[in-house]
Amino acid sequence: MYDPNILDRAEGALFGSALGDSIGIYTEFMTAAQAVEAYRSSPQFTLLPPETPLHNDTHRCRFESRAWTDDTDHTIIIVLSYLRLRELSPNDFATRLHSWCAQGLRVLDRLPMGLGKTVGGVVFSPSYTSDPAGTALAHWEKNGRNAAANGSLMRTSPIGVICIQQTEKETFAAAIRMGAVTHTDPRCTLSVAIVSALVRALCLGEITGPAQVHDVIERAWEHVGCAQPEHALLLDRAEFDWHAYAETLEALVLCDRTVGYVYKCLGVALWCLRQVLTRQETFRSTMTALVMCGGDADTNGAIAGALMGALYGYKYLPREWWDGMRHVGWYRGKIKVLCCVAGLSGGVYDSQSDTDMELDGGKGFLTEEEMKKREMGIMEKMLLSEKERREAAEAKVKAEAKPSGWKSWLSSR
Repeated sequence: MYDPNILDRAEGALFGSALGDSIGIYTEFMTAAQAVEAYRSSPQFTLLPPETPLHNDTHRCRFESRAWTDDTDHTIIIVLSYLRLRELSPNDFATRLHSWCAQGLRVLDRLPMGLGKTVGGVVFSPSYTSDPAGTALAHWEKNGRNAAANGSLMRTSPIGVICIQQTEKETFAAAIRMGAVTHTDPRCTLSVAIVSALVRALCLGEITGPAQVHDVIERAWEHVGCAQPEHALLLDRAEFDWHAYAETLEALVLCDRTVGYVYKCLGVALWCLRQVLTRQETFRSTMTALVMCGGDADTNGAIAGALMGALYGYKYLPREWWDGMRHVGWYRGKIKVLCCVAGLSGGVYDSQSDTDMELDGGKGFLTEEEMKKREMGIMEKMLLSEKERREAAEAKVKAEAKPSGWKSWLSSR
């Protein structure tokens, strides 16, 4: 299959996801009020130098500017696994995820920043590499069958691209298998099935309005009910609909204690998709509105960006975002070979000679001493950031305490 429109939308899905992640880190875990205080009410984010600086706080000071977070790292791990094996392998992905948790994304020399509680709890279990899905299931049951975080949803967009030439049911099944290596809850299962199938359908041009989105959702609900009937009984349709069909971002309450809940992320992505489908907003304006709500903004942005990017296509994404994103050349190259291997474009790709596919990215694994040195570097960066914040606060207090000129004249009389 070679269709330039499908190819453009496939690239748009993967670039849109990375952009949503990279813009989302600006406000991750902030409240809406804190986001406005940090970036004003109508920010014009740009990743092109001189880029919009990240707000200096204890969270953002650990991250690189103009770069994505763990959400896109995990997406890349799926891509690298697929390129090496030319199939979606839950076990190979799990092995690579385990390596990421210990060493980070070695191919780009990135440390494992942003590791989620659910992913960490599952991946660091002794049985994980031998039985990832079983370990994830045991972890979910041990925690009362109520943990439904968004860690499997944030990485699911490449599955929709890889499955473009497969059926929708095959896409559902692939997304569920890949998600199950860390997240077993049926709410997570349903969410990855919906988003992966929507990415596929959007790339194929099958979705032109909210009605087709609704149809995909209904078919995913039915598929999960048939594939996992015991777990599907735990699904609450009223709760799902409340999130999936929320009329505003504010209704989803993105900054409460359930900030990483998978239905919040799904609801945000579906709301954003409806905004651009009905031409009420653009990719940029919708993403900016989402990011300025704070909460789990990078993950929300990654999934929303994947769906909107699959609708818009790569060529219509904001250039001042994708052209300034760190590692953009490398990432673009991997997207192109992914599309080649998935049969969406021409060309030949020899995965066996590409050292990027190795677990260590062809760079070798870091020693324990080297990892400690890296960690110390992050600690030093955090301490320097704290020093800068303290000095800025002291300067502000002094400036506010200094009397104005006419008050000084009166006091001298």
